[in-house]
Amino acid sequence: MDNDPNFGLNLDPRLKPRVGRPRRGTESARTDLLIAAATRVFLRDGYGSSSIDKVAGEAGVSTRTIYERFKNKGDLLGAVINRLVERDMETVLTTEELDRLEPRQALTMIGELITGRACNPDSAALFRICATEAYRFPELAARMRDSVKARVTDAIANYLRRQTLRGILSLGDPDRAAALFLQMVCAELHERLLFGSVEDIANFDSDAHLKQVVDIFLNGAVPREGGGPATLAPAVPSIPC
Repeated sequence: MDNDPNFGLNLDPRLKPRVGRPRRGTESARTDLLIAAATRVFLRDGYGSSSIDKVAGEAGVSTRTIYERFKNKGDLLGAVINRLVERDMETVLTTEELDRLEPRQALTMIGELITGRACNPDSAALFRICATEAYRFPELAARMRDSVKARVTDAIANYLRRQTLRGILSLGDPDRAAALFLQMVCAELHERLLFGSVEDIANFDSDAHLKQVVDIFLNGAVPREGGGPATLAPAVPSIPC
């Protein structure tokens, strides 16, 4: 029996060891690995020249491993955007956190969050990629808009709406006001990211910029003597912030 090559082996197919999904606790780490690899590929090659095959090679995994977690390249890009741009946003943009603050503090905190993320080197590089390739790949603009801009705008609008109901601010259209505030914060910075030099970005005084933005915004949002709300111009299309 000792010479039997099958001696000691379990040949019952019903008891065959299971393979497939990693054990609990390793799935998150593997997803982090894939997102990190995708980030390197997107920043190195751009969106158009990137592929699931390249990401798989960078991560040292099979394409099947990626497709088990992400539907396509656009879905993977969304995860990269979330990781680079949305870190710490959940905490800052929660209703409870913002409602503890008066408008100047809340809007300044939101502005600091946005400019801090935008000036991060990887986030800045990703923004340039999305801005330059969005015409050829409309899903890029959609990803930036849906995963980042919409959430930030909604959080600002909800805060402004609650402050208006309390009589602290007077705004006829909090949603439009939030969109305008976001553009005030982002416009100059985005211009520097797209067309400026490294020195231009490094010399950007975000504190002074945010102070002036918040001052101008709130001076237009304080209650009027007649009690009427501030009026806003119709919305115009803009690039994702």
